Amino acid sequence: MSNTHPTAEQVRNLLISRYSAQIRAKVPDPAETPDSFDFLLEGVIDSFGVLEMVGAVESEFGIELDMSGLPAEQMTVLGPLVRYIAARAGRGSIPDGTPGADSSDRE
Repeated sequence: MSNTHPTAEQVRNLLISRYSAQIRAKVPDPAETPDSFDFLLEGVIDSFGVLEMVGAVESEFGIELDMSGLPAEQMTVLGPLVRYIAARAGRGSIPDGTPGADSSDRE
């Protein structure tokens, strides 16, 4: 556990690494996984896996996340998920107009 505010890239790298075997079945090179990749719809995780995924991020970075501001349909989509986590962890921001963004997310 590193107890830091992760960047979106760090969160992305953690998730790609953690699920690389399952992602490889869908994307030949997991490093090239598109932001639109949906872990749930692609069968990488099930509904319980969402909790495991968030728990892994919290554990790795020593943070506690409030996921209530991220729309449910984006909670398993790589790009929106990693940007939201980075913003909620205090590093970076969610761009204006992104679902789930509110004034507390902007720098």
